[in-house]
This record gives sequence, C-alpha cells and structure tokens, in this order.
Amino acid sequence: MTTPPPDRVTSTARNVREHPPALAPARDGRITVGRVGAPWGLAGHVNVTTLSSNPERFRVGAELLVAGVNRRVEALSERRGHPVVRFSDVRDRDGAEALRGAPIEIEGEELPPPPEGWHYVHDMIGLTVTTVGGVDVGELVEVLGTGANDVYVVRDGAGREVLVPATAEVIREVDLARSRLLIDPLPGLLDV
Repeated sequence: MTTPPPDRVTSTARNVREHPPALAPARDGRITVGRVGAPWGLAGHVNVTTLSSNPERFRVGAELLVAGVNRRVEALSERRGHPVVRFSDVRDRDGAEALRGAPIEIEGEELPPPPEGWHYVHDMIGLTVTTVGGVDVGELVEVLGTGANDVYVVRDGAGREVLVPATAEVIREVDLARSRLLIDPLPGLLDV
C-alpha cells in the first residue's frame, strides 16, 4: 500500500483522512491549512483548527501565512486534541483576538506531489461530475470523511446535493486536466 503524502489527500479506494476537514481550495497559489480560533490564555496563544493531516505543519519554527502575514510558530501545545499555538509578533490576548477567524496558509508549491492514484482534496473541489453514460451530475463541492471511505458531495445547478461514495466501484476516472470526475453510479444513487 502506498503511503500518502503528509497533507489531506483522497483516493478512490482508500480513506486517508487524518483530520475531519479537507484542505481548502487554493487561492492565489496558497493553500489554507488551518484557521485561527479563540485566544487561549493571556500570552497571545490561539486555538487552531487544522485542515492538514501533516503533523509537522504547526511545529515550533514553522513559517506560515496568518491573515496574509508571514509568521513563525513560537510555541505549540495541545488542548483537547487540537493545537494551541503562539505566533511571532503576537504577545497578548488582544493580539490573539485580532487573529480570530484568520486563515492559516502555505504556498501551494510547498506541497509534495501526491503518489499515483491519489489527489489533494483542494484540487478536486470544483470538478464537474459526469456519469459513464454522459449525464451531468453537478459539481464536487465537498469531501466528507466517513471512516470507511470518503464521500463526495456533488451539487447540481438547482442546489440539490448527491452523496457519491469514493470507492473504486463508483469512481472511474479523476481527470484534473479536464476538470472532470467520471462516475459509474450505484443503482438508485442519482434518484431524487
């Protein structure tokens, strides 16, 4: 079995989600790997919601873009399974509060290429989903982790959503170059 690279990826046959949310779509060549939460304490620490499965992403010394500003992780601890971080230039609760809700990003070129047959979730968001029979199902808008396999949330033009299991039986082709996901739906999957 091929080991996936250390950031959120998906495969049509294997679930490798290590954290519930997926990496957010790229924006200006950047990938959102987390979001700043509420302050923790008085010394500038913040709770972080991680969107990356890379355990080294928030290590002490890591350089990240926080609210568009390059900042270094100066301290790291864990609280209830989530990282609590202090970024450079944030020394008090007011500074931490000012970052609440801010995206934590990396430059896209920092991600290694995924192994053959694996895809970064942020690359798949927005793909047009079509059946092998040529029926347009909609746009892939979200990837959910379920434990057994990922589930692709596909939204049609009317706003209806279809949940497509990311299994080798259903997913026939992921064509990033053509922005297309080809599926062979199980009986009843597309019935509304």
